[in-house]
Amino acid sequence: MAKKILQDNTRVLFDKEFDVLKVAKEKLNREQVQKSALYPEYKELVESYEKLLKVTAKIFKISDIQGRVLKNHESHLNKVNENLRQLEESRRQLVSDISHELGTPMTSIQGYLKAMLDNVIEPDRQYLNLIYDKTLLVNQLVEDLFELSKLEANQVSFNFKEVTIQDLMANITRKFALDFKNSGINFMIDPIENLTPDNHIIMNVDPARIDQVMVNLINNAVKYTPTGGTIRIQCQIQNAEKDGEVIIKVIDSGSGIDEKSLPFVFDRFFKGTQSQKVGGTGLGLAIAKQIIIKHGGYIGVDSMVNKGSTFYFSLPISVQHKSY
Repeated sequence: MAKKILQDNTRVLFDKEFDVLKVAKEKLNREQVQKSALYPEYKELVESYEKLLKVTAKIFKISDIQGRVLKNHESHLNKVNENLRQLEESRRQLVSDISHELGTPMTSIQGYLKAMLDNVIEPDRQYLNLIYDKTLLVNQLVEDLFELSKLEANQVSFNFKEVTIQDLMANITRKFALDFKNSGINFMIDPIENLTPDNHIIMNVDPARIDQVMVNLINNAVKYTPTGGTIRIQCQIQNAEKDGEVIIKVIDSGSGIDEKSLPFVFDRFFKGTQSQKVGGTGLGLAIAKQIIIKHGGYIGVDSMVNKGSTFYFSLPISVQHKSY
């Protein structure tokens, strides 16, 4: 294809010259010209002209190829430069976010300690507890940031195992049902949808990491769900016969997320309007997203203000066994 384009370009550029050569060759074939005493000189002139034209066309082709190669290199270089620019922008934003997130609790700690040292306030248990809580927040922030950075750099090892969907959901029930018993929040786990008695759906997952995702999503739901509200866990099997997946949902009846914030809820350090009231490091959902991506799945959220939120993620089905 590239060769044809070059030939076409050459033909267009030397169109008149090739036409002259064609006419000259036609004259060489005429009997009258061949009998002429000047025929040898005329023939040599035509042949020389043809050689010159071919050499010139070849030089043009080489120049055209080099130009295209240089243009491709330039395009690639521009893409590399753009990637470097985006990486630098991300780095600057990360440094800014870390400075802000660490700065807030550290300023509080310094303020309390300075007030105690200056005898402005007495070093009683109330202020010591406040300082302790702030140090826990800083420690959690550093740990979460370190884990997220390792996940994004593919430096975290996963212990994948074959787990049935029944075992996975039973584990969730064991972990959370008792915690909600006296919480004032209704906790429900629906039966697995599209699961037949003879169907054993198996997934290749790291159970500890999936637990981590579920803990994060359920704890978030608890933060925003008022007393008397409901948190519901649903599990759906989709396309079990071929390229199937399991969809797990955490549905709450809490305060919800405004539409403008929805595209950013899985970004590091992002905190919506409601998030400012409940605290946290702002990294939990970003970590959950990376864990699900490493499992070959996806994660998302649907929400409406004052209507509640539905966080969901998928896990690919690796094996399906049927009992007969």
